[in-house]
Amino acid sequence: MVTAVLGAPGSGKSTLASLLAPLLPTYVVLDWDSLMIPAAALAGRYIRQHPETWPAYRQLVRAVVDAVAHLPVVLFTVCTPDELAGWPIGSWILLDCTDQERRRRLGQQPRHEPPEVALRDAQERSR
Repeated sequence: MVTAVLGAPGSGKSTLASLLAPLLPTYVVLDWDSLMIPAAALAGRYIRQHPETWPAYRQLVRAVVDAVAHLPVVLFTVCTPDELAGWPIGSWILLDCTDQERRRRLGQQPRHEPPEVALRDAQERSR
């Protein structure tokens, strides 16, 4: 079964994934964003900036999840439960932080979109 850890950009998913992986050696800890660069190379464009690539990217991540689903999986994702309907997800955890903290975190990362996009995304997901 899969445990999904979801949150908007800047909520701490990638940081937590990197810290959690060594603590759970018998689990597959998969950060949704970890496949972005190789997928962008295949697609010939940056995935985040091209919504038409999102369904294919979701299928790619689903194929990876299905390949390792015989093991316990922790999946870190920006998707909502509705976007992952039908996936073998047993439980959900939501990561969040204040807008001020999100701005600080996103300001430390090389990004292809302004922090305001992530802030808007976080506000929409918290409704």
